[in-house]
Amino acid sequence: MKRLCIYLTYDKDSVVDAYIGYMLKELRECADHLAVVCNEEKVEEGIEHIQGYADEIFFRENKGFDAGGFKDALCLFLGWDKVWEYDELILVNDSMFGPFCPMREIFAEMDKRPADFWGIARAEYGACKSNFGRDVPEHIQTYFMAVRTRMLHSDAFRAYWEGMPYYPVFSQLFQEYEFKFTQHFAELGYTYDTLADTKANDSENKDYNYCQYEFISYELIKKRNFPFLKKQQIASDTLEKQTQEQLRLAMEYIHRHTDYKADLIWENIIRTLNMADLQRKLCLQYRISSREEGSEASMDVLVAVILEYKESMEYVLEYLGRLGPGCKIKLFSREEEIRKLYRESGYECREIHKELPELLYGFSGAELVCVIYDEDISTKNRSSCTGKSCFYNRWENLLKDDKHTAGIVRRFEEEARLGFLTYPQPVFADFFGELGEGWKGVFGEVEKIAEELKLKCRISETHPPFRVAESFWIRGSILKRLKDFPAAYSRYLPYLWSYLAQDAGYYSGIVESEAYGAMNEINLQYYLKQTAMQVQRQYGGFRDFFSMKKHIFRGALQEFCGKHSRLLIYGTGYMARAYSSILPRVEGFVVSDGRSRAESLEGLPVRYLSEIADPQSYGLVLCMDEKNQAQVVSELQKRGIENYIGI
Repeated sequence: MKRLCIYLTYDKDSVVDAYIGYMLKELRECADHLAVVCNEEKVEEGIEHIQGYADEIFFRENKGFDAGGFKDALCLFLGWDKVWEYDELILVNDSMFGPFCPMREIFAEMDKRPADFWGIARAEYGACKSNFGRDVPEHIQTYFMAVRTRMLHSDAFRAYWEGMPYYPVFSQLFQEYEFKFTQHFAELGYTYDTLADTKANDSENKDYNYCQYEFISYELIKKRNFPFLKKQQIASDTLEKQTQEQLRLAMEYIHRHTDYKADLIWENIIRTLNMADLQRKLCLQYRISSREEGSEASMDVLVAVILEYKESMEYVLEYLGRLGPGCKIKLFSREEEIRKLYRESGYECREIHKELPELLYGFSGAELVCVIYDEDISTKNRSSCTGKSCFYNRWENLLKDDKHTAGIVRRFEEEARLGFLTYPQPVFADFFGELGEGWKGVFGEVEKIAEELKLKCRISETHPPFRVAESFWIRGSILKRLKDFPAAYSRYLPYLWSYLAQDAGYYSGIVESEAYGAMNEINLQYYLKQTAMQVQRQYGGFRDFFSMKKHIFRGALQEFCGKHSRLLIYGTGYMARAYSSILPRVEGFVVSDGRSRAESLEGLPVRYLSEIADPQSYGLVLCMDEKNQAQVVSELQKRGIENYIGI
């Protein structure tokens, strides 16, 4: 069978990663002609991953997403005379890693099945799960589709592509292309089939169906003949239906039981995704067992202890004494009194005469570095027991003893992409109140620093770092980034570590001792149960975590509206229009200065924020997405306006 394959790729940074080269190599084995469409004007990095396999490469504006690229390839770049020279057309986009078996085996299996067109998997959803308010018919998912002679050479197939518009928004692409392609050609009498066995998890009640590659990737790859890992699921939130075991299990299975190099996945997702999402979705939380046995660590390790409080000396010495004679330890302090006390205890303690970035840069020659601070355990600012718990959290999880330390080092040796580990967020005492504070008002400064340093990372106001920490384990090579780092930015380093690691091509995580992790889990469960009980008492029962959040918000919104006799809705989008008919006493809409606006909406005036004579006399309801809300809240805070609530 003579095959034409069109592969489409797009990257916001115009980078082609090695996983694409692997996919093209596999497709090349099965295709007589391989054309690659790049939905960008040029490739800034990685073009060699395409050039080694493609017969033709086409560049175009990212207009109409992947469907727009396929349309232009068929109708303009190649032309129908060229297309009709082939018996089978393969349309593939770059939204997946793999294949995890030879591509030849996939085609050999599907060659046995007499279908006019085929794909990897099919799906069908009820209205309540489709996000579009209506049932979604059975359809082949369009990231990989093959079309054979009878359909490929038909006038109907050509007319379909020539008549297809360039869809301007992604949701429309799904509704009009992904969901309707299969139904359209099935109604014309063409037959279809799919490789993977998704029927095993389908329900007679369509509302119980779901996107299987998003929720059960491990099962699909291991048991259901699904040879890819979709990228989309890695950033998806699946907690509404399940815990998050599937993605981690899928990654382990790919690494241990297939010939596919998992590093091809890591290279791309570290570069393109937010590290807070990766840490949570891939469960990058390491528990080191006190019974763990293993070979001697081979890495060059340095422990750098920065001392600020003489009161903690007793506890610092206790932990240092557990590390054994083979551990390279350096102590530092700016205080002569502290240095003297440690010298008297047999430890050399160096004076810190540099700014922090320069000091840390000096450790970059070691392969692996533990930077750890002591803690204020005095009673000057709080109860000493609180400071001692802070100290315990930090030292017990980062530097418990020589076995624990060796276990951490082994994690870095075994996982070549692991770059940074820190201890868990404290959740006791008043630290609990810090859990939801996120950026604590410094996002703008951190973003500016990341831009100045040209860090290759994904930084977002709505996704703060998963951990802000001053003590950690880190690969020395990452510390090289601190050369010439401005001392004025030192206070922002705790926010930057995971981004510095990401820039160097590493992921980050949390490390804890087995005993601490068990204790902390009990504490977290207690907090969660108490919170749930309080919400149930105040607002009634709920089905899951997300409905609990809605209960809390509804109660807060009712209370907010009760406090304010006059309301304004901030925003003019779909959400703003929807809430204008629900909320009482709405007098108009507000938009930020300089934004385009209509004079009125839903019969109410639309005004700029600066045009509101007395904004403090209104309650402002922010009806927009998280990203825009964060920008608006920043503007309101600058103006001293605090009477707002976000939807």
